[in-house]
Amino acid sequence: MHSRKSRRLGGLAAASLLFAGLGIAPAAARADDFRPIANDCSAGYVTFTFDDGPDTNTPAVLNTLTGLNLKGVFFVLGSKLTSDPANAAIVAGAVAGGFSIQSHAFDHSSWTGASTGSDPLTEAQIINELDAASAAIVAAGAPKPTLYRPPYGDINAWADNIAEHRGYRIVMPWGTPGGNIVDSRDWTGISATQIAANVTNGYTANGNSYPGIRNESIVVMHDGEYDTTRNAIAALQPIVDYMNEHHLCSTSTIRDDATGGVVPPQASPPPATGNLVKNASLEQLRSTSATSEPACFQQSGADLANNVATWSTTADAHTGVVAERVDVTGWTAGDRKLVPSQRASEAATCVAPATPGIRYSAWVWYKGAWAFTGTTPTKVSIATYYRNAAGTWTYWASSPTYAPSSVWNLANYVTPPLPAGATAISFGLAINGKGTLITDDYTLLAK
Repeated sequence: MHSRKSRRLGGLAAASLLFAGLGIAPAAARADDFRPIANDCSAGYVTFTFDDGPDTNTPAVLNTLTGLNLKGVFFVLGSKLTSDPANAAIVAGAVAGGFSIQSHAFDHSSWTGASTGSDPLTEAQIINELDAASAAIVAAGAPKPTLYRPPYGDINAWADNIAEHRGYRIVMPWGTPGGNIVDSRDWTGISATQIAANVTNGYTANGNSYPGIRNESIVVMHDGEYDTTRNAIAALQPIVDYMNEHHLCSTSTIRDDATGGVVPPQASPPPATGNLVKNASLEQLRSTSATSEPACFQQSGADLANNVATWSTTADAHTGVVAERVDVTGWTAGDRKLVPSQRASEAATCVAPATPGIRYSAWVWYKGAWAFTGTTPTKVSIATYYRNAAGTWTYWASSPTYAPSSVWNLANYVTPPLPAGATAISFGLAINGKGTLITDDYTLLAK
């Protein structure tokens, strides 16, 4: 017991000296005031994140995290670094203390306008928000950020795709109930007790129930506020007490999928072997087809009477010399998609077999142009299907929507477990609305 207390004293003393050297007053707390993380971590790890700083209360947040043996990831505003040298010094101290500094963009402008009623930012404005924040972070002494959190959580796949091509990965501040992002809701002005309860036990919002922390949860708090931040600081000790009781520890690692289910996760390249899709690169065309349909694929769709489409092959391919293009020029309902064959006549030669209870990962390379915003946006997503025991193909599940792009992008979706009785699986990138979609290089593997 004595040796653990000594380590806590050393950590807090180091932090206090660090901030004193920067001319920043440390939190008025002794090591004995803290009951830090001290368990076997058998239930996993939680990531604590903080937004809207650095500001007046950030040093107290850092000292409390140090005293509690918690890691932290800080999503900072570039404008706060360029407007106040003291804030830049806080960032330098945080980096020296082992904390991660990432981007909350430059000035907290809504990228989509959803929370502010403003016009959506243009591509150039989004790039400027990211680049200006990155420059300020690096100037303050932190490494160039690789993660970003969109202000207000206002994001869509189009804006996220811009950030992805600038080298950033999204970490949402909220998400779907199953997204494993735990919003402390400290920003609402609630008490420390309520904040701790939200994080540990979960909460209900907008008619949905959100669970509390578990393995790989991302907790969202704010260090850049005033009274709300002080309540968040006070909530950290009871949260840590809960973590010790439930064998959870702290990490600064952000899991690969931190989208909250709001935008598609960034796709890792598909494995080079094990692909269940035949003629995956579409290079072989049906010799009898008048519509340039690739072998072992079919040009499919839903509610075809309510959309007008033209299929063609194109040499503008991701690999090889063949890709498949569909132009939807008239639309009131339904979709169009190229899918690995679902024809009974090709069951033995083309259809991908499937095992109930298994998850599958599907990849498609794509590019194209369609209206992503507006009153009737076109939606493009991976749609999956399975063949049931009676031999009938059934719609299964879909990914979040993907953004239009003039360059090749990789779409990826991991399915739920395959239902009982399923005997085969198929998928495709479906375009639901007017636009042009080009696809190539399909991959399907069991997880």
